[in-house]
Amino acid sequence: MIYLMAFMILICMIMSLRALFYPSRWKVHYVSFHHFFFLGMCYVTIMLGFGLLFTLLQLEGVQILVENGRPVTGDFFDHFFTTMYFSGITLFSVGYGDVTPVGIGRGIALIESWLGFTIPAAFVVKSFMNYEK
Repeated sequence: MIYLMAFMILICMIMSLRALFYPSRWKVHYVSFHHFFFLGMCYVTIMLGFGLLFTLLQLEGVQILVENGRPVTGDFFDHFFTTMYFSGITLFSVGYGDVTPVGIGRGIALIESWLGFTIPAAFVVKSFMNYEK
């Protein structure tokens, strides 16, 4: 069941990112509120997706994150809020250092931080491509 949920989360994130890398059907040829809303929703989808993946792995017993040098403990909501916080600071490249990835969490965090750099670049390129049409 956990793997099915993780797979569904990945599909949602991929579908959200897909719109950035395929030709647009937007009728508006300038950067509008619609574009910024789309960018924000893309960020929220990725942040929620990675946060939920981290939470599922933590609850399965896979050590993904440590908080202040200690494993994250508590119920679902403790894990969820800690992993959402970590997902946000990783995606936006803040990285305070109070929550750090360990083991396979490092690789997953690398992918998330790479997406954090790629999303705005793809958004700018797409906006200029739409503007030139």
